[in-house]
Amino acid sequence: MVEYRQGIPRQQLVLYQQCIDELVKANSIVRVIDAYVDALDMSSLGFQMNEQDTGAPAYAPQLKLKIYVYGYLNGVRSSRRLERECRRNVELLWLTQGLAPDFKTIADFRKDNADALKAMFKAFLLMCARLQLLGFETVAIDGTKMRAQNSMNEIYRRETIEQVAEEVQQRVDAYLKELDELDERERTQGVKENPEKIKQLTARLAREQHRLDKTEQIRSLFAEKAELNTVYATDDDARLQSDKGKKRPGFNVQTAVDEKHKLIVVAEVTNQQNDKQQLTPMIEHIGKQKAELEVESQTSVIADTGYFSEAQIMGSKDAKDCSAVVSAGAEGQESSQSKSGKNREVPSEAYENDKFRYDEQRDVYVCPEGQELSRITGVPAIDRHGNRATHKYRADAHVCMECAARSLCTRSDKGRMIRVSANRKAMQEYLELLKTPAYKRLTAKRKEIVEHPFGTLKRSLGYTYFLVKGLGKVKAEFSLMCLTYNLKRVFNTVGFQSLIEAIR
Repeated sequence: MVEYRQGIPRQQLVLYQQCIDELVKANSIVRVIDAYVDALDMSSLGFQMNEQDTGAPAYAPQLKLKIYVYGYLNGVRSSRRLERECRRNVELLWLTQGLAPDFKTIADFRKDNADALKAMFKAFLLMCARLQLLGFETVAIDGTKMRAQNSMNEIYRRETIEQVAEEVQQRVDAYLKELDELDERERTQGVKENPEKIKQLTARLAREQHRLDKTEQIRSLFAEKAELNTVYATDDDARLQSDKGKKRPGFNVQTAVDEKHKLIVVAEVTNQQNDKQQLTPMIEHIGKQKAELEVESQTSVIADTGYFSEAQIMGSKDAKDCSAVVSAGAEGQESSQSKSGKNREVPSEAYENDKFRYDEQRDVYVCPEGQELSRITGVPAIDRHGNRATHKYRADAHVCMECAARSLCTRSDKGRMIRVSANRKAMQEYLELLKTPAYKRLTAKRKEIVEHPFGTLKRSLGYTYFLVKGLGKVKAEFSLMCLTYNLKRVFNTVGFQSLIEAIR
């Protein structure tokens, strides 16, 4: 007969021969979390200190912060799950010294210390700078979409709100009618209905009544604010974000990653639906971070085609210590001419915008037939996306009317008109610069620098959505995510002992 190892009988009394400190490895990252949080000046970072002198003693803010840093480092961020882990996870038992705050206490700490959590992310970068882990020679920026606490069913639009209200009212009336019929049957026929069925109907009626009340509030909101077209009922800071062909309520998170050790140096969140307007803000954030860390070197900021916006590139030229290197997309390839070189009003390709020659000395464009288009005076027009300022050049209407190629060039009675970038020369110089070997090497680096952190956060840790509501709290949660990523990255880079010494 095969014999297997036998455990200790569950009813047998045992005496542990080791203390809880021996259950945690001597070089475990949990010891780094403990040392780092204890070394923080919690008050100066803005954490609420709970210094009441009446009633039961409060849990120390350091204790709750340790729970959160450990939880986010290990993919556990629900306050209820963290409460359970505090009672059964050996490392958390060691970290909290056996204390286990309830889930409400844990959740309130994250909610009440949003600004402090963002400050803590920056404080950790100060230590990284002391360890010479940041170079700021090359920084790559990128964005990704993360879902908000707002379902598609909780998005209300002005054009459909009346229909939604009518449908909810119909469901409320149906449940009321069914409950009335059950009451009538019991009163007149003595038929006793199943209590569980009545309970279910009552619960459904309560849910629909609650939604009807919410719908009425939103109808009133639309009536008060004529400019309002959409209401996000759960998180009104969320916006529809397109991600891999699907649209969901969410946020557009932005990171700037330093090339030297792939550490996140800027963690920001916006509800804008693309990256077109994010280049200048991200460069400003990088500049502020460098100023706080007293870094004076020049930084190349690399971005992909999603950030290519003429207005943003021109705006970033004012940054004294950061230069933007943005891969040119369709807009960049045709920045000197509007309508992307493809004018829908032009029947023939031979007369597209890019076939017109510019005479810089006289500031006129010359069409393929040799006729001149003069600039229409006035301030440059901004396109509807705010990405480009353009000048208009128009040919003489009489000349166009008499031109043999008019039917191939324009349908307008006012003469052929083209739009040209107000920054045409500067953008052409910039596009030529992108073709140089040095700039090509920089753009080739972008993926390997900036996409690794997103892969870790979204795939390894499963952070594809936010648990909190409101842009301010969402920013705090994202800062906590990025802090724990940086902590683990530094731990793997310099090792346990060096990190502990740096903290001390």
